[in-house]
Amino acid sequence: MAAGLMNKEIAERLGASINTIKSHRTEIFRKLGASSLVDLVRMVDRISAGGTETGVGSEPAAALSTPTGGSTGPLRLLVVEDEPLLRDVMVTMLTARGYAVTGLADGEGLDQALATAPVDVALLDILLGEDREDGYTLAARLRRCCRCGIIMTTALGELEERIRGLDQGADAYLMKPIDFDELEAVIHSISRRLR
Repeated sequence: MAAGLMNKEIAERLGASINTIKSHRTEIFRKLGASSLVDLVRMVDRISAGGTETGVGSEPAAALSTPTGGSTGPLRLLVVEDEPLLRDVMVTMLTARGYAVTGLADGEGLDQALATAPVDVALLDILLGEDREDGYTLAARLRRCCRCGIIMTTALGELEERIRGLDQGADAYLMKPIDFDELEAVIHSISRRLR
């Protein structure tokens, strides 16, 4: 099923324009850890089917001491992203790298997740939809109540936006599309500091 898809079909599945797929195909593959068009389509099919293993990317990370709990086991990550496909890709890719990951659409979901279990690192999108708390507000709130790492993941790249994110309590500010190798390095850096 994955073979033979046209750029139009891929664009529809990824929620992107055909021109974006054509002009950024190699970069999209690299960022998502896919080595070919077939890998990318299979990844989207697995996400749509609710699977968590991508079959691409690096091997799962070894179990680490968690900074908040002090026990061994995978780091607990929360991904707060309102775009469902992007959230699913991030959860799938980070899970494949050995993290315990929960994807959430907004601050309400974040509050429910924090009430259930502690978190080691929260990845926050800034723009989370109308009438919802933005990532800046969530970062400031998390900083007051949690000892977790905070990474802003956003398309807003202006200097003032990055400064605002860091001022609100973020440990790091990464631009979309996310490079998963860079993201993993940032997660490890933050977890070392928190330990």
